[in-house]
Amino acid sequence: MEKNLSVILIAHNEEQNIGRMIEGLLRQYERQILEVVVVDDCSTDSTAQIAESLMKRERKLKLVKRAPPPGVGRALKTGFNNIDPKAQYVLSMDSDFTESISEVRSLIQKIEEGGYDGVIGSRFIKGSRLIAYPFMKRLMNRSFHFLVKTLFHIRQNDLTNNFKLYKASIFRDMPWRSDDFSMNAETGILPILAGYRIEEVPVSWAERSSHMGKSKFSIHKVGWSYVEVIFYAWRFLKTKTPH
Repeated sequence: MEKNLSVILIAHNEEQNIGRMIEGLLRQYERQILEVVVVDDCSTDSTAQIAESLMKRERKLKLVKRAPPPGVGRALKTGFNNIDPKAQYVLSMDSDFTESISEVRSLIQKIEEGGYDGVIGSRFIKGSRLIAYPFMKRLMNRSFHFLVKTLFHIRQNDLTNNFKLYKASIFRDMPWRSDDFSMNAETGILPILAGYRIEEVPVSWAERSSHMGKSKFSIHKVGWSYVEVIFYAWRFLKTKTPH
């Protein structure tokens, strides 16, 4: 993977994290990274200004500013539409995953050594580590995965983590639909149903500390959207053409 990796960082009010994410990724993976695409999702803080400042010295950095309304799915789709044509692989991450920067290497190694189409950083397999993961969030996550695995006979354990390294063609070509956080479920489920070889590697997850800003995820606001993903995935499975 020599300078053919595009990194997509979605960022909504991430002034406390975005600089560390950009600099950490470029420092550790300079050989692999072709570009880092920061999608500023209607931030009201200095996220965009920090990225613009870094662009003056980081030629691999690209900033895309979205107009309202915000939404994780909208931001991800914007990122997918701005991938450099030369990119062969795409890494998608949240901008607060500063503790996960070093773990990107295990995703790269897995996809290179195993010849997979994609690798997901999993929080729920042997070797993973959860720190202060809220009980209700975990309960809903595991219930969703139980239902998906039962309906679609999927073996992967963490489809919803936005820590995914895929062949660029997957992110470019799949019929993505969701606008909010449930897009993270789509990017896990649809490629597997399409027949792509998707593997998992263990990663760590830690609840945001005070210096990392406030999480935007709310089960009450987006819970039904995850149910809609299941219906959409079922329709997709019935009409898909194998890749």
